[in-house]
Amino acid sequence: MRKHWKGWCAVSLLLGGTVASSAGWAHSPPPPEQRVSEPGRYAGYAPKLYAGWQRSSFYLPVRDGTRLAVDLYRPMEDAKPADTPYPVVWMHTPYQRGIRNPDGSVRRSGTVYMEPRDLALYGYVVAIVDTRGKGASFGWRRGMQDRIEAQDAYDVTEWLAKQPWSNGSIGMTGCSYVGGSQDNAAIAAPPHLKAITPGATPFNRYDFVSRGGLTAQYHTRPEDPRDMGAEAMPVDADTDGSIMAAAKRERVKTTIMADIWKDIPFRDDWSEKLGSRFWEESSLSTYRNAIEMNGPVMLRWTGWEDEFSADQFVARANLRNVVKTIIGPETHCRSEQFNMFDEHLRFFDRYLKNVDNGYERDPSIYYYTYNAPAGKEWAKSDRWPVAGTRMARYFLSAAKGGASLATRKPTRGKASFVTDYSVITGSLKTPYWPESQYGRGLSFSTAPFAKDMRITGHPVVSLWLSTTARDGDTFAYLEEVAPDGRSAIRAHGRLRASHRKLGTAPYDYLGLPWHRSFREDHTPMRPGVPAQLSFDLLPTSTIVKQGYRLRLVVTGADPRQRTFMDISPAPTVTLLTGGDTASFIDIPVVPLEPQQ
Repeated sequence: MRKHWKGWCAVSLLLGGTVASSAGWAHSPPPPEQRVSEPGRYAGYAPKLYAGWQRSSFYLPVRDGTRLAVDLYRPMEDAKPADTPYPVVWMHTPYQRGIRNPDGSVRRSGTVYMEPRDLALYGYVVAIVDTRGKGASFGWRRGMQDRIEAQDAYDVTEWLAKQPWSNGSIGMTGCSYVGGSQDNAAIAAPPHLKAITPGATPFNRYDFVSRGGLTAQYHTRPEDPRDMGAEAMPVDADTDGSIMAAAKRERVKTTIMADIWKDIPFRDDWSEKLGSRFWEESSLSTYRNAIEMNGPVMLRWTGWEDEFSADQFVARANLRNVVKTIIGPETHCRSEQFNMFDEHLRFFDRYLKNVDNGYERDPSIYYYTYNAPAGKEWAKSDRWPVAGTRMARYFLSAAKGGASLATRKPTRGKASFVTDYSVITGSLKTPYWPESQYGRGLSFSTAPFAKDMRITGHPVVSLWLSTTARDGDTFAYLEEVAPDGRSAIRAHGRLRASHRKLGTAPYDYLGLPWHRSFREDHTPMRPGVPAQLSFDLLPTSTIVKQGYRLRLVVTGADPRQRTFMDISPAPTVTLLTGGDTASFIDIPVVPLEPQQ
């Protein structure tokens, strides 16, 4: 059983004790046999106390005088806000705190996995705050989730804790940027921030934005109308919109992150525009020791089909604050097959209200497995890699007889492809998960499996290749292929050849290949000279069914790229197999019935 951070129980008792765990029950809470508290299911512990909430909005000045726009949702009782002080859960968002519908009602902007405002019905106060330089807030953004935004989060948290309708226990929620805003708040360590639920957010920002040394789709787009305040909603006192108009005039200084990334392609680069080593400044990994000592407990979550999946396991390995990691089958910030609202409610009940619902006694990892038998799609574990994991090595073979993946090392061989840059769409909106790239590079397949095989964990590839250029990008996709030819990408990864030098991570990277990517590590290729590229793919959990195959596709370009090395003429890449230049993929295989 993974040891949780016990100190939080005592802190919660002191700061969350004003709200009783049985509050709201007419007589007494249901007997234990009628209560349910498990991942995604929660009943009998948290009654719905209110039928609605009241929204108000206003400006809140932070330490440098910048005014941030706030929407506040308080539970309603007898046509007025309830007097009882409650925990506060808030969101720090660049995507507008709300949008007014034609009928005058307000809808939350950007939330697809749950409706956070409904927490107010269960005895919480909910606040949604526009980040500086966004929505209706004043100021301008120096850098995405920089130390200034962290200081803003500190000030907002401590202000919320001191209000008469607050009991002093503060939580945060949100996904993607709004998930990263919670990590950013944890970096600032406001004393009253007790529990956060960051979804789809990185542990190390460089390994997210420039994974493998190449900047892919994220934050490489130009600013969209939302970022510049389109559809933003004035606060209540701003009846003619003139205050918000003044706020928008301040954001002409707001940085465009795509321009920042171009200037800092290496992990140790100094940003002249920002006056800092930005990758270090904005990474949760930089502050992990302070967060363990002073930070909030965390529920971290995403889906397998998201670039953030690996980060959740790395964060868990380095922060004892992480009490739960949930990985579903969906893509970015989606949760159609898991009740994320109930999970958030039971998490906040435990750590903000001190409800003894057994949350901390659950196994700390809850994850989905594709193709599992009905009713057994979800599994629990208290360790990662899960118990029983073994790495099965499959060698790439380009020998006569066709390209294949097999457990026996093949004889020497090689195969070549010309990098196809035409697959890059350059679209403003690109999918979070790629489509099959079969036929656009080299493909290596296993024979059909004679029996089911369960894969759970991080595949790792080691490729020997040469190229006609001095640099280039390599993408690897692990696909599951049905007997009828249909395929699904289960894991993928990328590496820029000049970033191939391996290093030792300054934190627990789960024993996976890690590339320091400092400027002094930059190692161009020598045209025609083979070099080894080793890198991990995003993790997955899937059962490869009997009769199905695994296929590894290797290419030199990905459709989702916005910034790429458009080398002319397009490089010819040659992949080597067998002998002392054997290329392979290590696949994490576990027993079909995973052990906890």
